[in-house]
Amino acid sequence: MISPEFPEPPTSGGKKRTLHLLGALTRMGSVDLITFSERPDAEPTSLLRSICRRVQIVRLPAHSPRLLPFLRRNLRRILQGVPPLTDRFSEPPVREAVRRHLQQDVYEVIVLEHSWIAPYIPIVREVQPRARIVLDCHNIESDLWRQYYERPLKPWYKPAAYRFWRSAFEQERTYLPRADQVWVVSEADARRARALAPSAHLRVIPNGTTPCEAVGHAADPPIIGFLGSLLYPPNEHGLRLLLDRIWPTIRDAVPEVRLMIIGRPTPALLQRARADERVLVLGEVEDITPYLRQWTLMVVPVLHGGGTRMKILDAWAHGVAVVSTRKGAEGIGATHGEELWIADTPHEFAQAVIYLLRNAAERHRLARRGYERAKQSYSWEIIAERVHEAITSLLTADAVSSEIGAEGIPRTPADTPPAADFDARGGEPIRG
Repeated sequence: MISPEFPEPPTSGGKKRTLHLLGALTRMGSVDLITFSERPDAEPTSLLRSICRRVQIVRLPAHSPRLLPFLRRNLRRILQGVPPLTDRFSEPPVREAVRRHLQQDVYEVIVLEHSWIAPYIPIVREVQPRARIVLDCHNIESDLWRQYYERPLKPWYKPAAYRFWRSAFEQERTYLPRADQVWVVSEADARRARALAPSAHLRVIPNGTTPCEAVGHAADPPIIGFLGSLLYPPNEHGLRLLLDRIWPTIRDAVPEVRLMIIGRPTPALLQRARADERVLVLGEVEDITPYLRQWTLMVVPVLHGGGTRMKILDAWAHGVAVVSTRKGAEGIGATHGEELWIADTPHEFAQAVIYLLRNAAERHRLARRGYERAKQSYSWEIIAERVHEAITSLLTADAVSSEIGAEGIPRTPADTPPAADFDARGGEPIRG
């Protein structure tokens, strides 16, 4: 596996997915991990080394978070037509380090995590010509940038968002067909991927969670929880919407309520928290379970995004009811009023939270339905079975193509019509 995110500790949805996919792959054979970090010597590796045969960390050049370097980087990306993050892994020293690590053994399968590193496919083909390549798309990046363009976080972001949308579109259209399998997290993303690359061989490998054996009881006074990396723009924008247009209405209607925020804080957020004693900012935590067990509700007020919101699955797994926008609930097939409550305007969202805070029976019903859905459909154990099926299908197709080729009719998995390699149930989300 080649993962652009160092996955330990699993403090974000992307890192959790990578770590659990590693665990699923190790059930099928030995796994080596190539990953990246600005400070390789400072990264914790105990968990990764207990899973993987080798863990090789490639040093990334430091990227300053200050405004002027940030603007310079993105201006260069706009001029070059390169989506953000892709260029970070494309610098010659980084690519050469990956090439060296790939030459250390012979691999049957190489999994590339995130479409940010899809440009490594030609290097993998060159160094490991017999390996089958899986591209795991946590999001369809071009669709995410299209959303930023159509609903910009700030009006002056629009030109850059358009440029990144088009460059991500060209990159995905180029590289999705070059992988032997493309994994997406939902049927919604599968439709987007098919539109980009009709010949790509798609598999739906959903995000997952770990259902708790004992579901905790909500705290008194009630706690509303927000979970998500604030370095991810949809989460940052969603939190601003919550604090500016939703939270004041909830706070006035239910004076005893508290708001708990888990995620790396920004200076502006810390300032807001200091001004409101009912807002508690925890920052990043390695284990969310002790906190989710205290929550009365989770709120997901996001208006942009791709993939699926793992935070909703985690709330379900801990028996916590969820209020989400339609975009926030996208990809998991949940029904309004069954497993969660959907509200799209700030007024509707605030009123839904107030209603559920006051109606314990309805809140517990949603929480119970969500927990059942998580256990039946989104357990990482179930996801591991789908990974096993996908890899087995890939290697079986490879073996069949070799046998046919020996009879003088060359055939590779890339020649198979897309429907033959798609999910056996048409790519529908798993339902237990």
